[in-house]
Amino acid sequence: MIKSIGRHALTAATTITLSGAAVVAPYGPAEASSFSATYTCTVPVLGSRPVTINGRLTASADQTTVGRPVRFHLRISRLNLRTPVAIDSWTAVAEIDVNGAQTSSFRMTGTGGPVTPREPISGDLFGSWTPRTPGTARFRGANVALTARVARVGQLTAACTPTTPRPVMETVTVLQS
Repeated sequence: MIKSIGRHALTAATTITLSGAAVVAPYGPAEASSFSATYTCTVPVLGSRPVTINGRLTASADQTTVGRPVRFHLRISRLNLRTPVAIDSWTAVAEIDVNGAQTSSFRMTGTGGPVTPREPISGDLFGSWTPRTPGTARFRGANVALTARVARVGQLTAACTPTTPRPVMETVTVLQS
């Protein structure tokens, strides 16, 4: 029984972790970049599982100035897991690493409602980043925490770590103000 519940919990948590997000921009929207990334998700009782997600990270602008925030929208278009049980709701927090002219990170968050069994979770994560250094900034997915509420199981959290190499999901040019 516990092993069965654990499988449901892992699948629900992993599926939620791979949910998506999108963005709007002050200078006009940047062109979104599609990506495919592999994660290892650890779920209580079930342990580690490989997960592949395909999505699109969009910056509100493809060019900004130092000190001016850029909004981001992460939209997951496809994930390789389907939840075997109904999910009542979910929340996700994804870290995005920034490198290039500046090394930093920021968080994106999102929530979603019910998901029927064997259907993919869909949703969006949103966040913003404020550049401090002029130059090119590259954005890559980092750790993700996904919490699913499942009627038969309760609240489950999956912790997902990206495998390497991590694809560049978006690029923004930062100009001196």
